[in-house]
Amino acid sequence: MADAALVVGHDETALESVRALEERERGVRIVVRQRRKEVRARANGGARRRAHPRSVTRVCYASWEARSLGSRAAPTPSIPTMLHVSRTFVASLLLVAPALAGTRYVNANLATGANDGSSWADAYQGSAGLQTALAAAIAGDQIFAAQGRYVPTLTTTRTIAFALKNGVAIYGSFLGTETTPAERPPFGSAWSILDGDLLGDDATVGVADNSFHLVTTTGTNSTAILDGFQVRGGNANGGGTNQDRGGGILVVGAVSPAIRNCLFTNNRCTFGGAAGYINNGGAPTFTDCTFQNGNGGSFGGAFDVAAGGALRFDRCLFQNNTAARAGALEIFQSTGPIVSNCIFRANTATGTGGGGGVWVGSNGNPQIRNCTIVGNIATNATGMVGGLRNQGAANATIANCVIYDNEGPGGAQASANQVTAAINVTYSIVEGGYAGTGNSGADPQFANAGANDFRLLASSPGVDAGNSAAVPAFATLDFAGAARFQDVPGKLDKGAGSTPRVDIGAFETAPTAFTAIAGCFGNTAELASPTAALQIGQNATLKLTAGLYPTGLGLYFLGIDGTVGGCGLQLPGIGEVLLALSPFPSSLGSAGTVAGQGTLVVAVPNSPSAVGITVAFQTANVDLVGAGNPVELSTGLTATIAP
Repeated sequence: MADAALVVGHDETALESVRALEERERGVRIVVRQRRKEVRARANGGARRRAHPRSVTRVCYASWEARSLGSRAAPTPSIPTMLHVSRTFVASLLLVAPALAGTRYVNANLATGANDGSSWADAYQGSAGLQTALAAAIAGDQIFAAQGRYVPTLTTTRTIAFALKNGVAIYGSFLGTETTPAERPPFGSAWSILDGDLLGDDATVGVADNSFHLVTTTGTNSTAILDGFQVRGGNANGGGTNQDRGGGILVVGAVSPAIRNCLFTNNRCTFGGAAGYINNGGAPTFTDCTFQNGNGGSFGGAFDVAAGGALRFDRCLFQNNTAARAGALEIFQSTGPIVSNCIFRANTATGTGGGGGVWVGSNGNPQIRNCTIVGNIATNATGMVGGLRNQGAANATIANCVIYDNEGPGGAQASANQVTAAINVTYSIVEGGYAGTGNSGADPQFANAGANDFRLLASSPGVDAGNSAAVPAFATLDFAGAARFQDVPGKLDKGAGSTPRVDIGAFETAPTAFTAIAGCFGNTAELASPTAALQIGQNATLKLTAGLYPTGLGLYFLGIDGTVGGCGLQLPGIGEVLLALSPFPSSLGSAGTVAGQGTLVVAVPNSPSAVGITVAFQTANVDLVGAGNPVELSTGLTATIAP
């Protein structure tokens, strides 16, 4: 890192050098002394910030040569001549004196120290501290901002925003003692807040005087990074160019900044994209971000994407946003966008022809992958879809998604209220069913939808049922950051692509303590378990999923040492039993199979002598409706009993 006044060759420093030469020898000596002081101060500063020795040498050399220009025996050159010499000299220094890059520290709540950004103790101070750091930052710098509130300006000028820079990584949500971003506390516990409420009066007066945008991205690429901030209070309601869109962040033109670990909340606009607006080839990446409580006016309660490029939303949450046409996300006429591992919940579209969660249209080829779109609402009676509406994006594709419990006008939840007809949907769970390869209309079996826990139970029809080939190369982690492509023992791989097969939806179900084993006689039923460990004195749960007989009776049997000989299990005191024989041997537990599902509870004895024993389970599902009560057998599971 380099302070702007220290680095010879920085634009502002170059101008300073010219002015110094204009003032001739006296002025040059003043500048030299100031630079020497800065070199000493930087060299003796925080432990993480030292001036490079070679740079110190170059500054001293520059000072010597500047003096020599004013002390020759020859006649003193004219001011134009001196300016020419100085410009040549400064230009040469640009080639030999690279700027130093490092860390600049910011703490809005600090009231002591040098206020020069050189360490946490001397961090830039106040709500304007982050803007001070940004103004001084050069390519290669990183900025560490402690928890606190930061505003774009201390004035009431609504057009001023935090402008991202190439090569500058801005990290927020520090406590103020860390040395790396990895040491920050969990996000949400110590937010650094970018606040558009310039006067701090939103609660009492309103938002009319708030910033049009909190963050701008002009000319940026993927080296411009914003990580770990809450972005709130943007109000894009102006009449100037783009002042009515992108209250949180404005992404205009072919730029590609990287936004990570951020919460965009309580932003608004009148045109579209309360959290953000993207257009004209914009290709930003948003990773592990939340967009909530946005009012997007006409288009996009969270984001409005118009003619966007290869943008990415990965592992993001869109919730409680509203707009006329797209409750959360609108993708209009865009080529290359991918939305993966995201959750859309409780968003609302209020106008005609909208989508409660997502709206795509007017050509383009957006890809929606491994997303969970649930509980969104469309309130207008004309052409509305609660989940995802496609209006003319013929090349849009949806794969590995759960689209469920979304409501159209009047609370309707049929298939037509989940997804528009005639769109390419594959390997997805859609309430009411949807035509397409690998699709299902079955209950996705969320862990606890009422508590917004949209993980899948091990028995879910979405586990190991997606198309692995449809997963984008960059999207190898699920919404929670867990690895994709995990196999759940006992689940039949029903999807496509390489194995282990990816799960459907935003979450990947992790394996448990159980291992799958081959059964016999077809194994049309599945046996899985969400139980993390088989422990003495604890109950374990087995989940039976019928393959042929949705109404019946499930019985589970136990085998010692996981031995499978032929087509049977070794049962204690009985020996190997062929489960297809009738009458059945005594089972260890039973439960009704209803709507294709049965839950069996295994009570593990509280006996220390059982620890270390490996056991095997298999179930039989007896059809209680069909003539002769036919039977189907399940796959098997083994586990070792733990203390």
